[in-house]
Amino acid sequence: MQHRNVYQYFFVLISIGFVTFMSMAVAQPESTSLLENYTPVSLAELSEPPADDWLMWRRTANHWGYSPLDQINKENVAGLRLAWAWTMEPGLQETTPLVHDGVMFLPQACDFIEAVDARDGTLLWEYRRPLMENIAGLACANRNATLYKDQLIIATHDAYLVSLNARTGEVTWEHQVGDWTIGQHYSGGPQVFGGKIIAGMSGCYYINTGCWITAHDADTGEELWRTNTVPKIGEPGGETWGDVPNEQRRGGSAWMPASFDAELNLIFIGVAVPIPWGSIQRDTKGGDVLYTNSTLALNADTGKIEWYFQHIPGGNWDQDHPFERIIVESEVTPRADAVSWINPNITSSARRKVITGVPGKPGIVWTLDAATGEFLWARETNYQNVIVGVDIAGRKGITNPEIDITEIRQRKLVCPTTRGGMNWYSVGYSPLTNNLYAPTNNTCMTFYLNPVNPTLGGYHSSATTLAVPSPEAEGQVGILTAVDVATGEARWTYRQRAGMTGSVLTTGGGLVFVSDDARRFRAFDADSGEILWEQILNSSAGGFPVTYRVDGVQYVAIAAGGGINYRNMTPEIQQRSGGNMLFVFRLP
Repeated sequence: MQHRNVYQYFFVLISIGFVTFMSMAVAQPESTSLLENYTPVSLAELSEPPADDWLMWRRTANHWGYSPLDQINKENVAGLRLAWAWTMEPGLQETTPLVHDGVMFLPQACDFIEAVDARDGTLLWEYRRPLMENIAGLACANRNATLYKDQLIIATHDAYLVSLNARTGEVTWEHQVGDWTIGQHYSGGPQVFGGKIIAGMSGCYYINTGCWITAHDADTGEELWRTNTVPKIGEPGGETWGDVPNEQRRGGSAWMPASFDAELNLIFIGVAVPIPWGSIQRDTKGGDVLYTNSTLALNADTGKIEWYFQHIPGGNWDQDHPFERIIVESEVTPRADAVSWINPNITSSARRKVITGVPGKPGIVWTLDAATGEFLWARETNYQNVIVGVDIAGRKGITNPEIDITEIRQRKLVCPTTRGGMNWYSVGYSPLTNNLYAPTNNTCMTFYLNPVNPTLGGYHSSATTLAVPSPEAEGQVGILTAVDVATGEARWTYRQRAGMTGSVLTTGGGLVFVSDDARRFRAFDADSGEILWEQILNSSAGGFPVTYRVDGVQYVAIAAGGGINYRNMTPEIQQRSGGNMLFVFRLP
């Protein structure tokens, strides 16, 4: 296996040069015809995308990260090879390639967008948004865009929604939603559900107040409704912030995209931490500080909060819960010996829609009833000591009193670190197995709060952290766990030294693709967990992998360069920074 990996690595380098030469040689008229033949993306296609395409962040509104394509499968994936590669913009690299009618759209750092021929990478057009000196350090993370009609819709580092003509890259409209001069920005991109653009605002730090989720007309950008993630005095939930004045109620960024169920007419989105991180810094006196670290179910027509569940009330340790909410219809038969916490009031094993996945940094799979928000079950995938129980009636988790912080610079051992057992890279789900595939990590830290001097853009001065080994990891940091959605049982678990830091792609070929801190991009057998193929990339993969088909050929694409890493836990695993590159693979 090691000799094969070396051969594949040199083959990648040789192939990049060959592909670059071939890309220059492709006749322009053929690529131009792609744009001429480009067809508008309908709402019906967004609801049930063609198998060949990848039209939104996790391909479907339920956030499975699954494609039914099966040309690449368990039997032949070992033959996967490089088809072409493309050098991308420097900067934060967390992109999701989108593909429709043979055209690939690449959102990149600071809202640089390229459209290329999905067969070979020939450039078709590009768009570069003027760069604002945003005081928010994460403002230039661009994780996704979405396709709708003849538009490519993006959410920008300067807090605008922008519509580009998908054939030309020209701006068709733009709408300012937040104020970049005080740090507001988008990092999780927009989604289009039922003709509405849904996007959550980020960057509500020390000077500006709480964030929000908005809906906009997808044809014009006009704002239709706005839901605040931090309630003001007198609003429902406002009392959970105590006597803190409105202008000091900060945080609640909704910095990852929402999911949607049309039958329930509900939008599901996660909300991040309060700012600053510690209760004693905020003077919230132990209050729950809704709706931070919560799952929100919003009425798609009005934005009204129909239900919520708060995973971490109060919040003291930067344990964000804004990640994707996966919608699955499944039997609910949690096994007491398989899950960490279970609702004893579950009386039926009937199929129902659930919200599941790993919504937050502690690495816990939470499963809730999608219609009501009722807690069903939860299980850990990595070692954590933040959550110790569930208040079912109160619709919230129970945090560990032993790590409560009662004074500034009081040191506590907290697991995981502020990077999380899980972070913004995504869990995948396969309907073939009814399994979630969760890439998580064993990490711990010494954590203490600092005195806070609110400054424009201030954020990470909230606390000091020092990474330390997890007491139960035995040196193994990365974990990939296949979790049965019905029972909560771990069908298989793969452990390794290197951190698991890539998003999961599942396919109709019975494969689970994921990348790690050691620059490996792998295909696992979805049923057994066996590694069937791997390729060492030039850098760890910060992007979201996708698969698509053009002219009868299936491709798998992954954007390498940057992303969250856990190399502070594994100092022997090194790589250079940057190296943003899109790799696209196919069978011979």
